Amino acid sequence: MSRAISQRSPAPGSGAAEVATRSRLVEAAAAVFAERGYRGATMREIADRANANLAAAHYHFGSKQALYLEVTRSYFELLERRLAEEGADPPGEVWPTTRSSLVALLERRVSAMIDLIVGDPGGHVLLMQRELCDPGEALPEIVRRFADPQRRAFETLVSRLEPSLSRSEIERCAWSIVGQIWFYATHRPALLLLLGRDRYPKGFARSVAAHVTRFTVGGITAIAAVRAGRKQR
Repeated sequence: MSRAISQRSPAPGSGAAEVATRSRLVEAAAAVFAERGYRGATMREIADRANANLAAAHYHFGSKQALYLEVTRSYFELLERRLAEEGADPPGEVWPTTRSSLVALLERRVSAMIDLIVGDPGGHVLLMQRELCDPGEALPEIVRRFADPQRRAFETLVSRLEPSLSRSEIERCAWSIVGQIWFYATHRPALLLLLGRDRYPKGFARSVAAHVTRFTVGGITAIAAVRAGRKQR
């Protein structure tokens, strides 16, 4: 299973109609995979939902596995674009040098991610949850393309906010940030019932991002203070 397969492009000379068909197939596949999981989905159902024939699905992607990887890749690309649009990725990997700018970058990153996962129109988040609960052959690719880059970015932010932290402390802080973000997706049905709402309100992502950032920075500062106290004794 290679990245090259997941990035397969329409054949040379494909017209606008074929490009549109390919796009519909990816959109339909995201919904079907989210509803039924990888094992329960079929290429025929995906083709029917995309208003395409089965031969077109095999022509564009070759196999169900390749189509599944294309769906996950499309989500990664959407996340990367959203982070770039929100200024949540340091340009050219040049990280801010002041604490206030690092905190602002953290908040933009958290806000962009929450906004994407709670407003996910294509069922990608449910697909990711299914993959985590019932891992398949695509999980290594999901980890490599999604989990690992996010882990590294959050670890860099934490280490720059508090350089005194140990490697394990930095890692746990990064996981805590990710956990706070994904809580609002994984627990959405129960949380909305508790809130007495049928959907998250407008501006939800930004308000939650502000809280997550304050909570995270406070926690990082507290851990650093404990570490400093240990050194003084």
